[in-house]
Amino acid sequence: MKFTSCCVTAAIIISSALSSNASADNDNAAIRQAKMNYPINVIAQNYTDSEGVLLQGFLSTPNTKSTTSTKKVPAVVIMNDSSGTDAYEKQRATMIANELGYVAFAADTFGVETEIPVDTGGWGGPYADFISTFIRNATLFTQRIAAAVDHVQSLPNVDETKVAILGFCLGGTGVVHYINVAGEKEGGAAAAVSIHPSLLGAWDKPLGKINIPSIFLTGGNDFLTGPQAMASLEDDMTSASTVQWETNRYAKIDHAFTNWFAETAYNARADERSWNSMRTFLADKFGQSDESSYSWESASQLDLWSEDCCEGVAFFDCGPDEEGRRDFVAHAGAKYGCPDPSCKVPTVIILPDKSESGRLFAKQRAIQIAQRYGYRTWVSEGNVAAGQYFEGVGYNSAKVALEGYGSGAQDALDFAMGGNIAGIDGEYSFKVISIFEVPENITAVNDTASTYKPQILISSGVDGDSMADVIKLESMLMGMDANYEINRYSDTSANFTDWNDLDGSYNAFAAGRSFETVESIYCEMFGEFYWEIPPQTESPTPVPPSTQAPAPSGASLSTVTTASSFVLLAVAYFLSM
Repeated sequence: MKFTSCCVTAAIIISSALSSNASADNDNAAIRQAKMNYPINVIAQNYTDSEGVLLQGFLSTPNTKSTTSTKKVPAVVIMNDSSGTDAYEKQRATMIANELGYVAFAADTFGVETEIPVDTGGWGGPYADFISTFIRNATLFTQRIAAAVDHVQSLPNVDETKVAILGFCLGGTGVVHYINVAGEKEGGAAAAVSIHPSLLGAWDKPLGKINIPSIFLTGGNDFLTGPQAMASLEDDMTSASTVQWETNRYAKIDHAFTNWFAETAYNARADERSWNSMRTFLADKFGQSDESSYSWESASQLDLWSEDCCEGVAFFDCGPDEEGRRDFVAHAGAKYGCPDPSCKVPTVIILPDKSESGRLFAKQRAIQIAQRYGYRTWVSEGNVAAGQYFEGVGYNSAKVALEGYGSGAQDALDFAMGGNIAGIDGEYSFKVISIFEVPENITAVNDTASTYKPQILISSGVDGDSMADVIKLESMLMGMDANYEINRYSDTSANFTDWNDLDGSYNAFAAGRSFETVESIYCEMFGEFYWEIPPQTESPTPVPPSTQAPAPSGASLSTVTTASSFVLLAVAYFLSM
């Protein structure tokens, strides 16, 4: 069984993400070299802008050498970086055609007859002045992008209603200009993707409403998209956009992280992460998702007390503790060829919001994860006795993830940032810690010495979490040298994943996108296979649901007073197995 949306190079990226620094550097160099040698399959095409300037782009079409295919498909217009339209853009166009099935057009920003000054490095000089012509002239830049969009829309094999613009570096800045200047124009780009743009300097504020769904993918170490610049971008988008938009931010990543010709800047993992975000974003906007990211709310229909609610899912339900809490474990091995709980599967621990709605959501989410991925999922409401149910059932201590929602998000962040992960280095390690919304109280870092660093995912609503809090959090994450990814979603408040929320906080767009991001990380960190079936002569006998499991030796529930203590006890129990 494999993930439905695994990245095409997941197996390669896994080794980079989980190996030592030296090995990761070698893997990054190998992937970079392979990308530099990626075959180019494009056809040169001339076109002009509204002022008659001659431009030359390069077209790549899916599964055919002909440009006259009768099937109309979506298209992506690629805007070049500051070096002009060269091998990099042509390779990207070929990749989009080959791997995504879209028509791709590597457009020309500068013009056929334009001589680009030599880049001598540093600031100032003819080259910098030339680039500034476009950075500081949103009208001109937009005019060149619009010309490419018009040209692609005229192609016989292109669905003119499904043309996206994609810009890298300088081209990413051009995408920002385009949505600000032409965002209200009907019949233009249907979606916009801006990857490591420059957001410094002068650019026009939105001239009207922005009706183009957009995504911005940036690096945490990129001074051209620093926190204050991102805050300004968010302000502009919040005030002007009428449609969905999002930002994805990757830790420790510099400018130009997707450009394999940029030796020191290229990062294979961030390249793959951003490619996957772009791919899924466009698939949704083009209506081509095989399994829509935004159908996750169907899990809200699960009736936990119905006998036929969850085919193939076995449950282990602890009895209530003295405070009336119940832990809940879901296992779907039977669905994937493992008829009993003996398979070594990844484990996901869910820390729910303490509301009644949040607790119901967490159990539905647990069933969803068990059915969709084949993982064992534990909803922990503080009753560490639930850990007893992993005795003898193949718990895989090397593949553990933590998901925190609402008040549980605070617990997960406290665990990730409190220095506690320093004690679980080595074989017993959390690979993923997913935090849904930025907690109100961000705990200071106690210990930054640990070399073990799980991937921390933070999904945040623009309307629910202030940018000031996000900047504070990112500063702390940088201080502890954490591996983090922060995703921000428009028109989204707190508790946006809970499809049972009666107050209307649930947001299908943000929930679907955030779950999809978590899925891609699971694919990367846990690999393509879900379990190992150990040899055995007889199946272990699960504990009956009606039996109250005893607390682990040495643990007294009455002495546990904080949410983070519950997490630590759960971790300690797993590590003792």
